[in-house]
Amino acid sequence: QLAQTAPYQLLQRHVVQGEPVDDLPEALQKSLQQARTAYANLGAQGELTGLLAVLDGKYLPTSYGGDPIKNPDAYPTGRNLYGFDPSRVPTQQAWAAGKEAAEQLIAEHRRQTGKQPAKLAVSLWSVETMRHQGLLEAQALWLLGTEPVWDEGGRVTGVKLVPRKALGRERVDVVLSATGLYRDHFPNTMKILAQAAQLAARAAGDGDEANPVAAHTRAIAARLRAQGLPDQAAQAAAETRIYSSESGKYGTGLDDATLATDTWKGKQEGDRKLAQLYLSRMQFAYGADESTWGSLQGGGLKGKDGQPLNLYAEHLRGTEGAVLSRTSNTYGMLTTDDPFQYLGGIGLAVRHLDGKAPQLYISNLRATGNGGSGRVEGSAQF
Repeated sequence: QLAQTAPYQLLQRHVVQGEPVDDLPEALQKSLQQARTAYANLGAQGELTGLLAVLDGKYLPTSYGGDPIKNPDAYPTGRNLYGFDPSRVPTQQAWAAGKEAAEQLIAEHRRQTGKQPAKLAVSLWSVETMRHQGLLEAQALWLLGTEPVWDEGGRVTGVKLVPRKALGRERVDVVLSATGLYRDHFPNTMKILAQAAQLAARAAGDGDEANPVAAHTRAIAARLRAQGLPDQAAQAAAETRIYSSESGKYGTGLDDATLATDTWKGKQEGDRKLAQLYLSRMQFAYGADESTWGSLQGGGLKGKDGQPLNLYAEHLRGTEGAVLSRTSNTYGMLTTDDPFQYLGGIGLAVRHLDGKAPQLYISNLRATGNGGSGRVEGSAQF
């Protein structure tokens, strides 16, 4: 039935068949000309030409990559791709959409659970950020009750605290899980996020008496001090919210480990092994002090089970929901193992720690409507 609709037939006549557009409204003429260019660029005619140019030592024109539906300028292919300037993450447009998306996430969690979230986890992927230009980071910043500071050129130079009264709700504690590629590609953004978490953890007064970020920070710091960690180190560890794999290493290990189900004695043992593997691989901390980046932050302490203390596990305890973004119109949730490695890994770890899995959410940003903020969708438990 799609081919019988007026929009389809309009595109068929003027874009595919090339009929003149002179008698159409000016705005529509401009859109159809853009559509003609995009349609012509869908082919791979530039691939061989580009390859031969590179092999011949010639200059290859650059182009902005990304999803072709969200960004038609990504085509034609066969050019030297670049993402964008990482210092602009989040862009001001992504910030505006991300604030709205954060409120949608809170509303969806309230709809599913009947209460305001106090702690959420966010899974950060490099390729996703390149597509949405920092919308998920904007969500995390706004959940914490902080906002970026830009210079005149649009580059993010810092972060500032949003007063509790201006925020209009309690702050939400945010634990950030970064992939290895994200750690390598966006250290500047991680620095901003780490500073935001520290600001939110230290916010007090002016209506912030019930600040969950500060409350969780105090509780973790107290546990660490009780186990012997010095005050300053305990406070720094308690304020750290970003965790990733060890520098130079990538992945959670769950992709290969899940194939070894024949070695498990039962589902309970399998879940425990997978959760412990995930927590072990992703426990390297990235806080406000860059000199400690990539450390374990445990200070040699051991937990109740006699194993080295895992600060990532300490911060994940009590997580009520976890979210990742989905911007690609090319790849789906089951196309690769990454969604279950990272979003599923968080869910598995929290269930192992708390005995109850968190709500899993997808920030669906594939469409360009709804002000660019997309929509929040529930995800089946992995």
